[in-house]
Amino acid sequence: MALYKSAEEVLTQVTTYKSSVKKSLFASKFKNPKQLAALVMETLKYKVILEEILEQTKLLKQSKGVSHNLALFLLYDFLIGKGIQCGGKLKKFVSSRKSMLNSAFARMKIRKKVAKNEDLIETKHPLLPKYLRVNTLTTTFKKMVVALEKDGYSQVDINENEIELKQFSVDPDISNLLVFNPKTDLHAHQLYKNGSLIFQDKASCLSAFVLDPAPHTHVIDACAAPGNKTSHLAAIMNNTGKLFAVDRDRDRVKIMERQLQKANVQNCEIINSDFMKLNPTDPKFQKVECILVDPSCSGSGIVSRDLENQKDTNAEVLKRLALSKFLKLKFYAWTSCRVVYSTCSIHQEENEDVVKSALKQNPFFKLLEVMPAWTNRGIKMVNYETQKCIRCDPAVNCTNGFFVALFLH
Repeated sequence: MALYKSAEEVLTQVTTYKSSVKKSLFASKFKNPKQLAALVMETLKYKVILEEILEQTKLLKQSKGVSHNLALFLLYDFLIGKGIQCGGKLKKFVSSRKSMLNSAFARMKIRKKVAKNEDLIETKHPLLPKYLRVNTLTTTFKKMVVALEKDGYSQVDINENEIELKQFSVDPDISNLLVFNPKTDLHAHQLYKNGSLIFQDKASCLSAFVLDPAPHTHVIDACAAPGNKTSHLAAIMNNTGKLFAVDRDRDRVKIMERQLQKANVQNCEIINSDFMKLNPTDPKFQKVECILVDPSCSGSGIVSRDLENQKDTNAEVLKRLALSKFLKLKFYAWTSCRVVYSTCSIHQEENEDVVKSALKQNPFFKLLEVMPAWTNRGIKMVNYETQKCIRCDPAVNCTNGFFVALFLH
């Protein structure tokens, strides 16, 4: 029983974003770490399948004292692993229902047309297009198109053709964003090396695009490194005004310095500090009219990231960041302050719930509708207009999972 209880604790820590799988396994006091790690990692591979069986059999409705996560590990060992590795009530919980569970598992394999258990593992992620942003601080969109065509690339309509190798299309939503075949690799190309093209997923481009700071504006990028969103902001501002790029991680700041130099960003002051520790009454910030808050999150929307590799996230830290003193500070009463809050997360706790808390604690802010034509909207919440926010979904929008909200004072 100790094995399953320890595994349950690990998965609970992960699914509530209190720790990563690796850290939770390392912190566990279970006497056989290798046995525990094997059970957790193998169960995660089949998690989607096991959850389907739980739903189909209504197993949890027939039991007391067995949690969802605990049931996953028991099902894995019974149906796929080495058999239940304990006695008592947990073994009885499964063995008394073995006919029902075996039948459900067999039907699933027939439905999915697989013979081997390992063929049930859904390891394939959606193959997303390659997105490259034209850096208008070093070139123009027209010059870029000409350069690509001279190099043998042809432009196609994204709505009518599947983009093949040596083809590209113009994204219909984001200015200066080009779409390439998923297998395109331009890392060795001179246009990438000289900073004229920047690899940046479409979803990641949405934050700066939605904030849309006017030329000569003063802007804060609150969690800036490694700098793609920062250089995008600078391009929108045409290197005018003032851009404060804030990040507390010294190593990431060094990377950002190189990236911004390569992108020819000239209107930026880099601040190696925790955004939460900045003094909003500092004279240098008094003209700030736009803030981009893209904090550390679970990363659950990133297509190539499995659950065990997601970033550690503390929901309270996210909320404190979203409700930071900069949001609470009333910038000059005669001017408006725009704040974008974005995450690469698919979870309501990190998205709409944070927006709700921000509005509740900051009544002088209101939500603006983001990209009205975008059909994938925020989850509806009673008394809060969270459908004014937008979401990205790999299967729907051909991007990584993402969320964007826009506040206005």
